Amino acid sequence: MTSERQGVYAQPGLHAAELVEIEHLAHICHTSDGLDLKLNWEMLHTRSGKHNEDFLYYQNGQLVGYLPLFVFNPTEAELSGMVHPDYRRQGVFTQLLHVAKKEAIPRALQAFFFIVEHTSQSGQAFVAAQHAHYHHSEYKMVLGLSPAVEAYTPLLEFRRATIDEGSMLAHMTAVAFNLNEPGIDWYTPQSMQSSHQGFYVALLNGIYVGKVDVSFGAKEALIYGFGVLPKHQRRGYGKQILMRTIQEILAHGPQQITLEVAVENQHALGLYHACGFYETSRYDYYRLSL
Repeated sequence: MTSERQGVYAQPGLHAAELVEIEHLAHICHTSDGLDLKLNWEMLHTRSGKHNEDFLYYQNGQLVGYLPLFVFNPTEAELSGMVHPDYRRQGVFTQLLHVAKKEAIPRALQAFFFIVEHTSQSGQAFVAAQHAHYHHSEYKMVLGLSPAVEAYTPLLEFRRATIDEGSMLAHMTAVAFNLNEPGIDWYTPQSMQSSHQGFYVALLNGIYVGKVDVSFGAKEALIYGFGVLPKHQRRGYGKQILMRTIQEILAHGPQQITLEVAVENQHALGLYHACGFYETSRYDYYRLSL
């Protein structure tokens, strides 16, 4: 609670007290709506500080609205958000979105992707009012009972990435996910040394095969950025990398393990099911041209 704050604040990063306020607001919204809002907590803890990407709305010192931007591509940004149940239908989120659009202009962002839980009636109504167009959907998956560990290819090395491998992580991410490599700027020395994140690489005879990123939360670990380079796919390396990632997470202590996957990606869904994951939520992505 920051008693002097009132209205919208656009910030390039978040202080510890603000992160606590956001967690508190998320808990209220989740409890009220029975939803699982996607907030990419690992990015909230490690903002680059280059651009205003966090938009907070205060009413008499209380945080009642929040909208974060997540930029994985130089021309597009994903966004989610929430408004306290007692302050809805008062234009709070509309004001946050207006400021976020203004911040997008100097960055030459061409589109926003709204992340809306499939069962969120208020979220679906909001994107419809904005005339945003449906683009794709992703499942959130949670690890149930992990299958027995299989024999690994002895030559497949799996280890935590070193701080000087940030550029290689960016390169593999660009290749695996068809992204613009210069726009991948989140493998910074700060993020790679963060206790909230873990970055891992897999090599075969000294040649990079794939990579995976992990966000370590208080109660949940999120697997993301999991990719195997095209020429090494469909050889069983993906399953080995995923199983070793699960072992690495469990070594930190018992916690829920989650990941996200495109609804139409049947190959990846089959892999995740085989490794003990099951679907818990569905997020719909809506594109709004700016």
